[in-house]
Amino acid sequence: MSEAILYETQDHIALLTMNRPQALNAMSADLVEQCIARLQEAGADDDIRCIIITGAGRAFSAGGDLGSLDALHTTEERRRFIAKVGAIVQLIHDLPKPVIAMVNGVAAGAGFNLAIACDLAFAAESARFIQSFVNVGLSPDCGGFYYLAKTVGLAKAKELMFTARPVSAAEALQLNLLNAVYKPEELKDKVWEFAARIAQGAPLAIAMAKKALNNTQASLEDSLTFESLASSALLGTEDFREGVRAFNEKRAPQFAGK
Repeated sequence: MSEAILYETQDHIALLTMNRPQALNAMSADLVEQCIARLQEAGADDDIRCIIITGAGRAFSAGGDLGSLDALHTTEERRRFIAKVGAIVQLIHDLPKPVIAMVNGVAAGAGFNLAIACDLAFAAESARFIQSFVNVGLSPDCGGFYYLAKTVGLAKAKELMFTARPVSAAEALQLNLLNAVYKPEELKDKVWEFAARIAQGAPLAIAMAKKALNNTQASLEDSLTFESLASSALLGTEDFREGVRAFNEKRAPQFAGK
């Protein structure tokens, strides 16, 4: 099997690169399977504290591979493939480690939705976002129905899905789809710098924060209950004790995730 996902690690950070540049990193069966496997690998690696997803070449991802989709002959085959694509989004949601989308180029269809399913997203000024599904007679997948309206509001989500109009990186930033936009030549260094800052933080505390923030249906009462449980657990960790020592000693803490 060719490497549809390149995987490298450094300084507590895992970088997953979708590696089908000739197909604009369209999501073939191999790419989807390998993406799931690599996310699981990064999630299980105690040394990894932050994950970055990007694309090789000039695209982040053009979405589903139309040739692969057209080759699915039964409804059950089609359902299984779309469910596998959805499993990527579920993994990103459930992982206790922050996942960052580094959008280096076009993000269309499922590529758009993969980017906004990540905890944070940064893009090159040249990046473009397109909910392109209706252009090929499909409806959104890869978590689009869940994430887009929550991010941009219902009316704007309908506009983007119904018209499939391109969205520039600058507009995506205004719509809160992105955390920041950088010049293409600066993107990797800026995102890596941001990921390194996360990786220096307290892993258990960040995991608790991600879990709480992802529970968007929680009531105030539920949130306060979670806060009391999370904080009482974290107060008993070595990371908390290290944080207190570092504060008193006026130095940067060295968190171990314990």
